[in-house]
Amino acid sequence: MQEKETFIVDDLNKLVEATRILVFDNFGKTNKEGEDDLSFLMTDLGPDEIDELNEVLTQDECMIIAQNFVKPQVNKRTKKIRYVMTNTEYMEMVESFNSRMISNLLNSLVNKGVLETAYDEKCNDFIFWVKNENETDSQKPETD
Repeated sequence: MQEKETFIVDDLNKLVEATRILVFDNFGKTNKEGEDDLSFLMTDLGPDEIDELNEVLTQDECMIIAQNFVKPQVNKRTKKIRYVMTNTEYMEMVESFNSRMISNLLNSLVNKGVLETAYDEKCNDFIFWVKNENETDSQKPETD
């Protein structure tokens, strides 16, 4: 079991931006045997990738998510704010960013008409399937 280490975050915006890029850049990649979760190297994103990142996982929504994982501390003398978080909290934040990105991607595909969605009461969750233009309503998956 990994020890909980506490880290000081002097610039929350930079941490969130770097983590957002990390999540986007590694989406769908699998770890090589023996690598830990964050050992992927971030690469420079091109203009198209930056546009896609800003569409599927915005800095603003990541800042809101990050507030759930960092604890602000105010210096009594300087009144400067810094944030602290544990490595476990950071990994949970990364997972939350990833979940939000997946949700945003699915929502975008539904809005574009590529995917269909419905709520399945049996599994108490939404289900998705690729839209088939030739499919009639009676051929769609049952959700009750």
